[in-house]
Amino acid sequence: MLTRIDHIGIACFDLDKTVEFYRATYGFEVFHSEVNEEQGVREAMLKINSTDDGGASYLQLLEPTREDSTVAKWLAKNGEGVHHIAFGTADVDADAAAIKDKGVRVLYEEPRRGSMGSRITFLHPKDCHGVLTELVTSAAVESPEH
Repeated sequence: MLTRIDHIGIACFDLDKTVEFYRATYGFEVFHSEVNEEQGVREAMLKINSTDDGGASYLQLLEPTREDSTVAKWLAKNGEGVHHIAFGTADVDADAAAIKDKGVRVLYEEPRRGSMGSRITFLHPKDCHGVLTELVTSAAVESPEH
């Protein structure tokens, strides 16, 4: 089922300043960055390490690009900080269905496009002890993109 912690999503007001903090403080570098118009965010993926299943673990820094995005609303309510945790899976469709069968609400009927071409869905935080949880099936990543 779930194979790794894929990433921890951190909401921020200023992506560039937040990236610089993680670079200067911990030595983490940007592995990938993009704007996801559908989700209304500009993001940077900072690779922490590779994992046994051929994937990797990242910090995902998220800055909203519009006020009506989920991340913007979350920031307005909570301020900067941990937004969600994401678990990697080989099959987001099957695992989301299995988790739904256990009574957990899945937020997207069909998985959507996520970072670096991945397929994602979210689980309702009220069903996950207050934690917004993402399921991720990674796309093959051949080399870093910036």
